[in-house]
Amino acid sequence: MTPPRDFADHGPCVEELAREFAKQDAASSEALIETLATQAIRQWRLDDATFWQRVKFQARMIRARHGSGAAISRH
Repeated sequence: MTPPRDFADHGPCVEELAREFAKQDAASSEALIETLATQAIRQWRLDDATFWQRVKFQARMIRARHGSGAAISRH
């Protein structure tokens, strides 16, 4: 999965990206999201930073809902 470059590139779909991040190792996916949010903040792209925080939260919710070993599907 190639992360979007900016807010205009990723659009409003938090759920789809969150599902992809939830499929990955929690520590590495959260580190990547944190990096993306930090870069956005440094460039004053607050919509992007907010988006990445929403993706992180949603991915955590998906992992919690499905457990750490369960397969994550697109229901």
